[in-house]
Amino acid sequence: MTLKERDALALRRHIVRCRPSADELARRAPIVLTQRDGEILDAVHQHRFLTTDLVELAFFPPPPTGARAAECSRAYERLRCLWLWGYLERIELPVSRHLGGRRPYLYALGRRGVPVVEALRPPDASAVGVPRVDRAVDGRVDHDLLVASVWANLAAVLRGSRATSFRWLAERELRARGWCVEDPKTGRRLPVLPDGYAAVGLPDGGVHACLVEVDMGSLTLDRFARKVRAFEEWRASGAHARALGPGTFEVAVLTHSQRRLENLCRAVRDEVAPSRWGAYLFAMFAALAAEDFAGYGWTTPDGEEAPLLPDEVWPEEHEAGAAS
Repeated sequence: MTLKERDALALRRHIVRCRPSADELARRAPIVLTQRDGEILDAVHQHRFLTTDLVELAFFPPPPTGARAAECSRAYERLRCLWLWGYLERIELPVSRHLGGRRPYLYALGRRGVPVVEALRPPDASAVGVPRVDRAVDGRVDHDLLVASVWANLAAVLRGSRATSFRWLAERELRARGWCVEDPKTGRRLPVLPDGYAAVGLPDGGVHACLVEVDMGSLTLDRFARKVRAFEEWRASGAHARALGPGTFEVAVLTHSQRRLENLCRAVRDEVAPSRWGAYLFAMFAALAAEDFAGYGWTTPDGEEAPLLPDEVWPEEHEAGAAS
């Protein structure tokens, strides 16, 4: 089947922007945007791209039986509707001919989605625009989808918890803020740029804040150590509290292998005072597929098991179940 027959537009590097056919446009159902639609569009804008699975995890809780629909899920149908009406773009990435099959669709913000997202953003937020898909799809897509998976998993586990709020800042927003500190070792300027920032409101009015790092193994240990120094200096100077408000200051790091995890833990032990080791939590990517994301496989730099989120977030029955 040719690209023309599939109503698709080939972009650079064999990336394909899928376009609705004339028949699909003629048969599309009327749409009335909901609050959840706006939140989905805003999340797509923040992360650049999202897959159906991530949108489903974050915004579509499973039915009471715990079973999720497979192909024709509610998330898929809603995303398809938003795509048919131009609020989202649907992108297909190339797959090696030796592997066959295809990768999940990526959804990016469409032109009709821009004013919807703009209306949700604060007045001082950066401009919202339609991404140049052929330029935006780069070597960081897999990394960015893993970061988005952390966000989606947090949104899912906090559903039904005692948390009073959940705030997420994606890397593009953090980069725009331009935070820097002076390296205590070299005196040079160091950027403060995690892959994500999560802040969870606690029942007592406090805030549990966490910087998120997704490590694909491409960063040298020296560069990772500089990141850690930047984080610690940002906290110690009070700049974190001034920028984002008071709250705890933890760092969650996910990586691809046990060996890499051990190397990253060693770098933290070399850079951070032992009294702060408990604020650094490490896990492997398998945690993203675990039923208990916040409790699965997280350890401190000295190998102590520790949950990602504080106990006060959970209802009493959750704590009792965890203890048993």
